[in-house]
Amino acid sequence: GAASPCLVWEREGDVTLEELINRRDYPECVEEVLYGRESDGADFDARTIRVAKSVLRGLLFTLGGLHDIGIVHRDVKPANLVLMGNRFKLVDFGAAADLRTGFNYEPEQGLLDPFYSPPENFVMPERLPAPPPLRPLAASLSPVVWAAFLPDLFDSFSAGLVFLQMCVPQLRGKKVMDPNGSFRRILEENNYDLRKWRKVVEPRGWDFGALDANLGLGWDLACRLVCKRNFLQRGRLGCNTALLHPFFWTP
Repeated sequence: GAASPCLVWEREGDVTLEELINRRDYPECVEEVLYGRESDGADFDARTIRVAKSVLRGLLFTLGGLHDIGIVHRDVKPANLVLMGNRFKLVDFGAAADLRTGFNYEPEQGLLDPFYSPPENFVMPERLPAPPPLRPLAASLSPVVWAAFLPDLFDSFSAGLVFLQMCVPQLRGKKVMDPNGSFRRILEENNYDLRKWRKVVEPRGWDFGALDANLGLGWDLACRLVCKRNFLQRGRLGCNTALLHPFFWTP
């Protein structure tokens, strides 16, 4: 019989965002790869938020392009952002779902990394039936389903967590996002409201200086990405909408 289809991509590199943000010389090490030099005269918080803004802008732009053609990545995390030249490239599409055709999508199965997944765990509600077997029919229905349930918000939550890790020193580390760890536990206890979560951890010495720079626009954006959906499946910014946030208008 015919061989099963598979994904093959070129080797892009070895250095990931995960490795860089856990180095002692972060954010300087990322400045060097993004801009070719370290920033002169800027304080630590300003340098951190500048780097985080550059990386997040590129990530949101990439995800927005995928969402525009009906694909949800479902595995957005620093380890899947590989340095290529002077930018980070999103890799590993093994969990990606093409919701135009239903490829790699099963309503009752969720392929995800629990360290970075949103509280809903599924890109679509579990009650939603599987797409029609005929791909042209599935493709014709997908815009309606997409508009109703906004599956792209799955990826935007994960992007928000990546942003938080770049900005808050206490969130760096390979195990900090563990679903059984204190960060996720306290966030869940506060109904995924970052403002309430912050009131718990800030008295313990957590540093939000980078997110509070430039009138706190970075913090506001983080709160709009890392949150629960409401009963209408809204309540969280999508990637394309997040790019319009005032955070990206400032230097």
